[in-house]
Amino acid sequence: MNALGRLAVRIIVGTAIYAVIIALAAPLPTAAGMMLTFPALNGLAFYFSEDERAVSIAKTMFWMPVVNGALCAVYLLLFFPLAKTLSPTLAGWGLLLGVAVSWFAFVSRRIVRAGIETSRQPLFAIAVSLAALALAAIGLVVMAHVGMATPAAASAAGMGSLVTAVAGSKLKIALFALTLAVLVTAIRYFPISDSSRGILAGLPVVPFGGLVSIAGDISLSADVRTEIFCGMVAGVWLGPPVAVWYIFCFSRFLAARRQAATRTADTVWRFGALLVAWLATFAVFVALAYALNALSVHDTTPQPAA
Repeated sequence: MNALGRLAVRIIVGTAIYAVIIALAAPLPTAAGMMLTFPALNGLAFYFSEDERAVSIAKTMFWMPVVNGALCAVYLLLFFPLAKTLSPTLAGWGLLLGVAVSWFAFVSRRIVRAGIETSRQPLFAIAVSLAALALAAIGLVVMAHVGMATPAAASAAGMGSLVTAVAGSKLKIALFALTLAVLVTAIRYFPISDSSRGILAGLPVVPFGGLVSIAGDISLSADVRTEIFCGMVAGVWLGPPVAVWYIFCFSRFLAARRQAATRTADTVWRFGALLVAWLATFAVFVALAYALNALSVHDTTPQPAA
């Protein structure tokens, strides 16, 4: 298979895995906020790079879940007041422009491009985790105070098929495929630095696109769009620390592992490790979603497909 064929296979396989992740998360609406920063692209950036570069790439990558998660939270919090004075569609697209400009401003700063030094990464991850727990707790208290309800987990009878779940998320999946194509093409054909690789792995096309696809969906009423975003308010804070710990653990694993005897065996071993890391991360998201469901006031009205 030539280089172009291998590139296409990487994009197709990566996108297929992301589609499965989205489908598996569909029965847990509370996890929607956390899934905005699911480290799918981060893991693929590691996989498509050499193991010895993993720790170096992770330095800037550490910032990306924090930046993306914070901007997604700002998007959600600003949508509520703006949607009361403007049309939800106009508010959604206007906020997209604002957070996109803010993202470029953040990642252009020297502190982000320098990254988090290896010795400081555990402390950084702990700080992000503690801050996220505090903000999620505040979110739950505020939601309870103002009477906002979060959607409960779907029952087994209402989950539908994987095909239905994937079809309902086709825009997010298409955006992921586009972002993945940009990433793997840049890694394959351009001599980009490890710093840039870490930032490219945090391109927020998927989370921002997912938010604006809800805010700008004219088939949904303004109240339904607001209810969907209400279900993300607490969970959006918990996604970044999980992604940060994923980056820390997986980068250290790649840097420390021994290569297999043959290239094929090594490729299979690395891909298997990637899948295991994703499954572990997804399990954490599921556990956190059920915890939020237990702590939240639930809205039992039917929810539109994700």
